[in-house]
Amino acid sequence: MTQGRSLIETITASSSSEELGALEMLFGTKNYQRLKMISEIAPNNMYAMIVLGVLQRRYKSKVLKLFDEEYLSRQKSRDRQGILEMVEIILGFRRSAEERGE
Repeated sequence: MTQGRSLIETITASSSSEELGALEMLFGTKNYQRLKMISEIAPNNMYAMIVLGVLQRRYKSKVLKLFDEEYLSRQKSRDRQGILEMVEIILGFRRSAEERGE
């Protein structure tokens, strides 16, 4: 790994646009609606998070939205093996490119 760069920065620097798109789909947190869709919320937290979302929208609370984003970004990979998924995506794209002779 290059000094001063994180693992994700090193991986993305050597990735193609297709790989980056796939990584962003699974691991990106900039799109709030997608983050809500792919996050895994435990059933016992579901109603609390729904109430939080309703209150956040009703009062347009930036603090509640920030809390929700932080919670969801941590729940996103709760039961997933994020690093393994990332490596599989990159290897899959690279194998496919090698098979096509690129």
